[in-house]
Amino acid sequence: MSLPLSLSPVFAAISALLVCSVATVGLAQQTAHPPKAAQRREVRIPIRDFSLTDQNGREFKFQSVKNKAILVAFAYTTCPDVCPLVTAAMRQVQQELSAPERAAVYLITVTTDPEVDEPKVLASYAKRYGIDPSNWSLLTGKEQSLREVWKNFGVKVHRKARGLIDHTSLTAVVDSAGTMRVAYLGTAPDPKLVLKDIRAVLIGRKASG
Repeated sequence: MSLPLSLSPVFAAISALLVCSVATVGLAQQTAHPPKAAQRREVRIPIRDFSLTDQNGREFKFQSVKNKAILVAFAYTTCPDVCPLVTAAMRQVQQELSAPERAAVYLITVTTDPEVDEPKVLASYAKRYGIDPSNWSLLTGKEQSLREVWKNFGVKVHRKARGLIDHTSLTAVVDSAGTMRVAYLGTAPDPKLVLKDIRAVLIGRKASG
């Protein structure tokens, strides 16, 4: 049985990293001073099964991809700063996977703004970023269901106004047993480092199989 996330030093750090601010001053500062590289933390957090709705309006069950290496990020479609960078980094990871790796890896984006991010909005976002949906789902759902997922991953979400959300910037690598193994915090992760971590998870899966 895992400790409550509130007791985990990893997620004490996560809770302080609410980076998707929409303040004009914050954007100006980011332009003048590029954001620091994402902090990488090795963790072991069991991720419970959940069911949400994908960009096509279909039910998505986490257990359906738990036999794969999974890259999960939390974002919302109207975010003006960090979220687009995270999505672009994930897209680069997807592009650099080999064909066999694509069959063994799944990417997930979980919205932090279900009020705006209906399936059709997520579908438009996916098209805008050139996302290949063959192994990438963008998920939304009822807020209560999403809150359970956010909590499990240690993501804090605060709605400032419609379409304006502060949330923990987390990109995570989850292994085939459904355990979060690596957490990238604070901004977009380095795609090369993410690929290295994903491949380590795939090697571990082969070794255990």
